[in-house]
Order: sequence, then C-alpha cells, then structure tokens
Amino acid sequence: MSPSMKILIFMCALGWGVIFYFAAISTPSEEHYLCGHRPERVVARRDKRMIGGQKVKVSLWPWQVSVQYQPNSSAPFIQVCGGAILHRYWIMTAASCVNEQQQSQFLIRAGSNRLDVNDKSTQQSEVAKIIKHKRFNPVTLRYNIALLEMTTPFEFNEFVHPICVPDENTADHRYESCHITGYNAQPGDDIGVLQEAKVDLMSRSLCNKPEYWNYTVAADMLCVSEFGGGVDGCEVCVNALLSALTL
Repeated sequence: MSPSMKILIFMCALGWGVIFYFAAISTPSEEHYLCGHRPERVVARRDKRMIGGQKVKVSLWPWQVSVQYQPNSSAPFIQVCGGAILHRYWIMTAASCVNEQQQSQFLIRAGSNRLDVNDKSTQQSEVAKIIKHKRFNPVTLRYNIALLEMTTPFEFNEFVHPICVPDENTADHRYESCHITGYNAQPGDDIGVLQEAKVDLMSRSLCNKPEYWNYTVAADMLCVSEFGGGVDGCEVCVNALLSALTL
C-alpha cells in the first residue's frame, strides 16, 4: 500500500455514516504524531471465530476509542459505543450514544487492544461536556453526531493520536476499500477485543430498497455491507468506525 494513499474515516451509528475524517498512511518512523498518520500494515487472515472480523492492534487505528457508561456509582463502566479522537481534549461519537445530562457517567478509553486489560498504552479520561448536533433526530438518526470534551487531555503517541477533519474537497474523493473497526461485543473469549472487518459501500438506491432500509436513508447518510454476508458492524462491535480507502 502506497504511503500516499489516503483514508476517510466515518463515524457510524447503527450502520449509518454520520461524518467523516481524513487520514494518511505513514511509516512507523514518523517523529511527530500528526493527525491521521499510522504505520504500514501487514495483512492478516480473517479470524473465523469472529463475526466477519479479525483482531487488530490499536496502533493501526490509534484514533479509535471506547465510549463507556456507568449506570450508577456501584456499577462498572460498560462499552456503549466507539469514537474517534479529534484533539487532545475532544472526541467524536454518535449522538444516539450519549446524554448531555449524564456526562459524569461517561468514560473514554484510548490506546487499548482489549477492554478487559489495562495495556501500557491505555489512557482514560472522564467527560467534562457533551455537545450533540443541534439538528440530531433520535427517530431518523440524521445528524447523529456528538462532541465529547475530556477532563484530562490525551498524550499522543504511536497508540493514541487523532484523525484529521476533512477539507471542503473531501466529498470529491472516490471511495475504495472500506473497513469497520471497534471492540467486539459478542460473548466469548474475544469479547472486548479490538477488531476490524472489510465491508463494501452500498448505493443509496440499493440501500433504500424495502428489503434493506426501506427508503429511510437520507442524502447525508451512507450504507455499508458485505454482499457475501458475514460482516456486521452492530454485531462485531457497538457503533463502529467505518474507514474508506480513497485515491
């Protein structure tokens, strides 16, 4: 894969894209942790024990975070969604995942290969503020975007650093290979393990057919699927990130 290739990262909620980011692939020798840079990768075979996914190291997706929620003070934090790092103090996730009145009950975890182990690379921060898109519709899930401000800034390194916000020309890119990433939500030995799966973009006309989303996908949304079956972002992880390789 050429270092000049670029990646678009999409925040997804229930399989619908809500916003995208811009990234570039770089080599591990990068001295400064610029937004969107990640190391070259070795392609691994699919792990058949997972629902269409394979285990992956967080260094390949260093902007990936786990959004966790604590129902009450005596309960443990549980994974509710994925998110992407934008800045030392800010992450983006789906608005459907969070409640502005409960920011003290959320925790953001970054740099983890699996959620049940505190890796040396793991960083955590509580949430100081939640800002949902003012046009978010919880019924149609349009504008399903939220910004979360951290109480403690992330320290950027090879395991934790941000994705880039796109410029006005991003919409002109042609999408190529796509992947979803997130922490496995299925019971078993691999629950809480970071994984990825390759998917395909679906045309809006196909996605809106009655057997799929039945004309509920708006112009500002997108659909992905593995047409051969076996991959699902809602089964593999909770509200996964979708990345699309572009030329």
